[in-house]
Amino acid sequence: MADKKNILLLTSIYPMNDPLYDGTMICHFFAREWVKQGHNVRVVHFMSLFPRPYYWVGHLLGGYIASKTGCITYSRPSRHCLRYKVEDVPVLYVPVKKYIPHRNFSKSSVQESFSWVCRELEAENFVPDVVTGHFPLPQLEMLYLFKHRYQSVKTCMVLHDEGSQILTAYPGQFKKYMDAIDVWGFRSRVFKSQFEETFFAPTKSFICYSGIPGSYLSQSDKNLTRGIHKFVFVGDLIQRKNVDVIMKALHNAFPSHDFEFHVVGSGAEESRLRNMAIQMQMSSQIVFHGKKKRNEVQQIVEQSDCFVMVSYREAFGLVYLEAMAKGCITVGLKGQGIDGVIIDGVNGFLCATDQVEDLADVLKKIRSLHTDQLQSISQKARETVMNLTDENAAEHYLNSIL
Repeated sequence: MADKKNILLLTSIYPMNDPLYDGTMICHFFAREWVKQGHNVRVVHFMSLFPRPYYWVGHLLGGYIASKTGCITYSRPSRHCLRYKVEDVPVLYVPVKKYIPHRNFSKSSVQESFSWVCRELEAENFVPDVVTGHFPLPQLEMLYLFKHRYQSVKTCMVLHDEGSQILTAYPGQFKKYMDAIDVWGFRSRVFKSQFEETFFAPTKSFICYSGIPGSYLSQSDKNLTRGIHKFVFVGDLIQRKNVDVIMKALHNAFPSHDFEFHVVGSGAEESRLRNMAIQMQMSSQIVFHGKKKRNEVQQIVEQSDCFVMVSYREAFGLVYLEAMAKGCITVGLKGQGIDGVIIDGVNGFLCATDQVEDLADVLKKIRSLHTDQLQSISQKARETVMNLTDENAAEHYLNSIL
């Protein structure tokens, strides 16, 4: 483990002690684990602050936007800088004025926000050893500013996609900002490869995999002697998750409907999916659980044989790891974030596309496997996740920067 460090994490997505918050917890899981490991951590949450009419539209069309993209639309973000803690992690919430979504902030807004953060850190005598950012806007520019303020600081930029937004957000300036990055992190091998095709191969980089609590690892082998019949999906019920594709593929692979499909989650697609189950005469096979707490999800997954999620634009997906930790035969989509963790046919399966026919073929293959083959894949899934606990993932992240 690294010596105690002062770590500054910059992000545009972070929980806000809001019970209605439904965004990713990835950055918080890393920060929380570093705190547990004895490091001195500060999170800076840069929130895009748009003119008020944007939020009126978000309030009216939030459900539609969520169904299409999965993006959260905030209706009343605070317009003032705040200081609070999420669990034991100190957070500086900094709203940054912005006028056009997916474009850069004004220079004055960035500089004003940067100066406020620096004053806060100086008041605490906090001099960062490491500054790491997630998502380019405005983190890439902020990393550049921190690198010039603290000459010896190590800077890291973690991308949750291939990085194409950098070109549109920072035209004419992206090379200058990118030169200030010491280490590049990528949420998947696929994103790293795509980034290198567009930009360059970084001198120093790593794959920034997430982890899961060690307690989620099943302590015994899953019993698959009766074959694969109980399937599960966990996630938001939005279009890009392709839950309808899973339903159709199961209908194709199990024409006699000798299966159960447990759908855990809620979202704008739920009503359509329920109606679809009725139309396909699979109401008794498909169970919609709605949204569940994380410990309740674990129980449902543990009782299942196979986890299936063939969503696109998936940066990584902790639910894959959680399913593998329980010994589930796990199916993901080739070319997405889990590709590289799941090795097709070894510790799980990768579907070639998100089309019904391809997924049905994978499910038929799984159904045809001998018990010994299923048990081997299940065991290798658990062995894979043993190295991807929260503690190991956070330690790997920090050691890759230092």
